[in-house]
Amino acid sequence: MRIRHFVTLFFFTLSISVAGESCFDFFPGSFKVVQGHPAYAVEKNRFVSLACPIGKKIVAYDRLKGLCLFEDHTSRPFYLTKSRPPLYFCPADKKEDVKILSYPVAIYPGKLSKRYGIEGALFGSCCKLAGIVGREGEWYDTKAIRQLMRGDIRHGDIGVRFSLHGANIIIESVDPYANVPLLPGDRVESLNGKKSPDFRSVLQMVDRCKNEETLLLGISRQGRSLTAHLNCFERLGGGKVSDTFLERFGIHFDNALRIIEIDPDKKAYERGLRKGDRLLMIDGKMVGSEHEIRDLLSGYAMKKRLPGTMLWDRAGFQFFLPLGSI
Repeated sequence: MRIRHFVTLFFFTLSISVAGESCFDFFPGSFKVVQGHPAYAVEKNRFVSLACPIGKKIVAYDRLKGLCLFEDHTSRPFYLTKSRPPLYFCPADKKEDVKILSYPVAIYPGKLSKRYGIEGALFGSCCKLAGIVGREGEWYDTKAIRQLMRGDIRHGDIGVRFSLHGANIIIESVDPYANVPLLPGDRVESLNGKKSPDFRSVLQMVDRCKNEETLLLGISRQGRSLTAHLNCFERLGGGKVSDTFLERFGIHFDNALRIIEIDPDKKAYERGLRKGDRLLMIDGKMVGSEHEIRDLLSGYAMKKRLPGTMLWDRAGFQFFLPLGSI
């Protein structure tokens, strides 16, 4: 009876302790705040975080998810568990069941019903790590963490973006540089022979496709059923970075369409673009968001042609740059 009472008390204590920072006390040295970001030991001397710290050896970095695995000293890693309720956010002021709105899929994080305003983690029973959480309630589960631990950070693309309209999966935008026989508004009917695939499986299958692999997409267009063989290539935009279809040129934007990252090995840099340059127009049409750029470029995909020039602003000085030159 004493043993049974002790075990019950031990697990009750662990469960209660999940509500606050004390849940980390069961794994000394396995939780750290590194340069302002919480980090969790998931392997011996390896931590995962939502940011890569300066001065640490980076083992793997998934830039589209924003997940980083780096080396640091730890006595023991957390146990990783599947994200099955009940789950608890840590650190928190009080013990509170986490309500999950959606689970992570492909490069996209899941969503929690509550924004905690701080980065943290999800824990299950006995302080088992079930996922890590961003400030806005976005989260990644241990499946994503294990992929990072394997160095599995590549994401596939076929040159289209999907959206869900009721029960229908619709082609929302098309990359004109990918040369795919699809149009905005096409409705997905099948993928690799599977009829009526669900939205998550479509995103996941595209995300996991490898270079030179081909996906067979069945679509409905104005009452006609068509099939398209689509070649897979590496995805460069989306998730935690900009997604405008222009990332192939080595440029990434912030929400104001200013370049925040530019690849010095790509022609955009060679042709003179630099960090801080802001995109204003494409072929005389104003653009103010990533979505507007994708919509505009989708129009070129429908016409089977490419845009010509871009207007940029650099500290008040505006200049044109032929899009074809980069």
